[in-house]
Amino acid sequence: MKLFKALCASIVLGLAVANVQAGEQNFTVVINAYDTTIPELNVEGVTVKNIRAFNVLNEPETLTVHKGTSVKITVENKSPISEGFTIDGYGIQEVIKAGETKTISFVADKAGAFTIWCQLHPKNIHLPGSLNVIE
Repeated sequence: MKLFKALCASIVLGLAVANVQAGEQNFTVVINAYDTTIPELNVEGVTVKNIRAFNVLNEPETLTVHKGTSVKITVENKSPISEGFTIDGYGIQEVIKAGETKTISFVADKAGAFTIWCQLHPKNIHLPGSLNVIE
């Protein structure tokens, strides 16, 4: 009887640990736009005027979860224009309007590193992020 109880306790404990690893994980991702203007720049005798750099960044840029986890990502767009939020490996492709917040939910059922990117703009403007799903 003691062996049976010990075996049952081990199974329950094992299931509890598995549920902790594969539970639910919530993230908040803020899409921020950085618009920088440099009025004049002199490099090695060459002067360039009115340089404008515009970059969009997901913050945080890297999300990590265990395989089997229910993932909920709340995306807040602080960019002055609509931005995309795409994870091709999970079939996610959302458009988030300026000032809008959207929640995206899915189960991380495939291990690997998946690029998070904006399908609306050139890749050199919207810097990609990463969803890492580990075993």
